[in-house]
Amino acid sequence: MRSNRRTGGKEARATPGSGWVRAVCAAGAVIAFAGGAAAQTPGAYRIDPRASHIEIHVFRTGLLGGLGDNHIIVLERFSGTANASAGKSWQIQVTGDAASLKVVDPGASESTRQRIEEKMLGPSQMDAAHYPAIELQSRSAAPGDAKDSWRLLADVTAHGVTRQVDFPLTWSESPGQIHVHGKQTLRLRDFGIEPIRLGLGTVKVKNEFELVYDLVLKRQ
Repeated sequence: MRSNRRTGGKEARATPGSGWVRAVCAAGAVIAFAGGAAAQTPGAYRIDPRASHIEIHVFRTGLLGGLGDNHIIVLERFSGTANASAGKSWQIQVTGDAASLKVVDPGASESTRQRIEEKMLGPSQMDAAHYPAIELQSRSAAPGDAKDSWRLLADVTAHGVTRQVDFPLTWSESPGQIHVHGKQTLRLRDFGIEPIRLGLGTVKVKNEFELVYDLVLKRQ
């Protein structure tokens, strides 16, 4: 499989489902862990995937948008590290497997969830066969306005497109680990994915979607 990377837009095709969301989501979610680490004791940390969770919320809109279901998607396979020496900046790297994006809509049947996943991961949306990795590479991390908060600036690559994203993080620390959580709104078109339109626009998927992250980093 190829892991092509482009900086800029890509011709996007609209199809039912919310696959695009997953991929972008995956990249964004993993980002979160990075910023929290920047506020903590220097050292080497690794994301604990069993104790962490990344979720994407996609919303319907349009005249008949209320007749369609919003989508909940989780990224099942991801990993990442955060490293820093005393007096030096944190270096954070996260990778998610686009093919592990899974639809978990509670009101949908198994066959419906499977159909949405196929559309989402297929060539007209995420194209996971050509762009299997969702990646995050930190640029900087700085204290936020609120107590125990940080802002993480990172390059996020999804669907072959790289964008800079600012992630808000809330963190806490316990012996041997850092816990970070937060949420951020991202846009499909920023990653070359056109929001879906059905029925001459009477049912549409919003360009904006929400990425929710709750991550635990264990000290190595």
